Amino acid sequence: MRMWTARVLSLLGIASLAAADACASASFNATASVAISSSIAVRSLVVGAEACFQVTCTEASAQWVSIGFAASSKMVNSPITNAIVFTSTSASVQLYALGDYSASGITLQGDQSAITVAHASSVNGVASFTFSRALASSSADVALTDGGATTVLWAYGTSAWPAYHAERGAARLVLSSAVGPAQVFAAASTVVTTYTVIIVAAAFVTLVAMGLIATHAGEWRIINHKTLLAPPSASHVLDTVLRPLADVKVGEWLVVTVYIAMLTIIGASIKHQFVGASVNRTASLVTGHLALSHLMLLLLPVARGKHWELAFGIGPERILKFHRALGRVGVVLMLVHLLLNVVNTNVTTSTAVGTQEAVPLYGFLAFLAFASMGLIAFEPIRRRWYEAFLYFHRVAALAGIVLAMLHSTAVVYGMIFPLVIYGLSALGRLRAFFNRFEATVDANAHDTVTLLLPSTTKTKHWAASMNPCAFFYVCVPSISATEWHPFSAIVSPKQDSIGFCIKAPKKGSFGDKVCHAAAASPTLTVLVGGPYGKLSVDIAKYDRVVMVCGGVGVTPMLSLVNQSRDDKRHRDGKFVLHWVVRSPSDLLMADSLMHPLPHHATSKLYVSTATAAGSARSLSGEDISFVPGRPVLDEILNLERFLGEKVCVLACGPPSLVADVQRQAYSLGFAFHKEVFAF
Repeated sequence: MRMWTARVLSLLGIASLAAADACASASFNATASVAISSSIAVRSLVVGAEACFQVTCTEASAQWVSIGFAASSKMVNSPITNAIVFTSTSASVQLYALGDYSASGITLQGDQSAITVAHASSVNGVASFTFSRALASSSADVALTDGGATTVLWAYGTSAWPAYHAERGAARLVLSSAVGPAQVFAAASTVVTTYTVIIVAAAFVTLVAMGLIATHAGEWRIINHKTLLAPPSASHVLDTVLRPLADVKVGEWLVVTVYIAMLTIIGASIKHQFVGASVNRTASLVTGHLALSHLMLLLLPVARGKHWELAFGIGPERILKFHRALGRVGVVLMLVHLLLNVVNTNVTTSTAVGTQEAVPLYGFLAFLAFASMGLIAFEPIRRRWYEAFLYFHRVAALAGIVLAMLHSTAVVYGMIFPLVIYGLSALGRLRAFFNRFEATVDANAHDTVTLLLPSTTKTKHWAASMNPCAFFYVCVPSISATEWHPFSAIVSPKQDSIGFCIKAPKKGSFGDKVCHAAAASPTLTVLVGGPYGKLSVDIAKYDRVVMVCGGVGVTPMLSLVNQSRDDKRHRDGKFVLHWVVRSPSDLLMADSLMHPLPHHATSKLYVSTATAAGSARSLSGEDISFVPGRPVLDEILNLERFLGEKVCVLACGPPSLVADVQRQAYSLGFAFHKEVFAF
């Protein structure tokens, strides 16, 4: 037994000496090195059943250099392959198994016999090591052939091993037993093809097709008007959660269904494309691509224009809720993606990592930009500091998108379409800077001012053609050249222009500044952009239109009434207005644009602080009667009052009032629309 052991050891020693002699032979030394990167060169020669390699790295800052032979250009392959790692501090060469892209997945091989090291040194910033290995494959090696090309993976790092590489790459090297430089070819890209962009595009096309059918191919009342959830009571413990869901129409739930299907397909696609990846890496890739899908869709709802109205039959203010939802879910996905990577990756490195060559630093900075946007967008913060929110939102969005595109090439391709759509809509919105008017000021109520645009060809066109309850973005350059705020447009009683009723909700607000400016001048220069918005109900299809509003919420209702003054299709009393204000003087806030009401509109006005009925005198000399208290919804909205009639209900004003009206309309089966400006 001892004799056989000695013979085996002797044979192994002879083989080792043969390999070492081959690497030190004149033939090997006469073979020229070839560059496989800007800083790494390889000398190779096939000697019998062995291949000798000398690796030289001229990068002075390199603390480790690695080379490996693999079946593909990917760092991690299946089955697992080896990497030969040279560390400059110890001038040692060792085999490591490349099991994963994380540091924990790169393990030292227990059996180092697959290679024979002939030389290793690091002198004057130049690292060099020479080794040989068998042409035949071992358990974690690919086979090499004389005259055949093999994929060579290379990398080096500037931090002590183990550490992420500073540079990496792959090349195709043709091995030969002939003395002379080996042939080097570019290796195939390591980037794995993904289909996230195509899947999102297909989902968007599906949504547009569904929207066109629902909008233009029949009435589709169930899809366009029916909701699945009843409005919750004001005392419901989940009121804040259920109330937004009660606004979602069946058609919008279908949109959510397509969205969920899109996310499912993206997840399945990523798992299929990255077969064999570890659980952590798969989860990281899936969350990253799901976040990309949200980023692609995020810009579309805020690309204001007529295209949404044509495609889905709704205005930009209706689609804005999808922007908010996509943003919130997207930030959560980005956070999960970050947490999955921070375990094994230095997220502050600017070196591309993984097969997809993503740059962690840019991804981390993009997350900070988007997360800060989400924080500032919370309603209490947004409402209190709207201008600061708006400016920060735009700057952070631009920074976040640019950083995300620098993070990954997939983001670049994914953002082309949404950026084009948003850019085109932005060009269309530039027209607002040319819509400059000298508006006549009228201030008849406390903290409220009416701005009436002069009658021009353009304002006449708006008055005649804009959608009922449309709104404009208004800028008053004397207050701020950059602040644009949405206000409902009111068609003038003569239908030859439009106006805006602006209320100051608090001191220092934009409305407060307008009121102060109006007190000092009979006219104000304004810029207007629009019109935007569309009712979710078709007024012409209803026998009665009941409008319940509070405070300045009367403005879209007045526009609807005035716009239909000369429309013979509307019978007397078709429009029923119930308007509640805090004080009698508030009834005059839009006096010049309201009184007298046309014959087809009736009204009942309420003053919540009054203790007895009374009246206020309008500019036209008409006494405007009011009753104390608030509308009793059971009395103004019931089946007996509108027996046999097709009724729709419109509401605008304080959220509590609108919610009460919505519950009452839902209980009676009346079509309902509410005007909200939750910007």
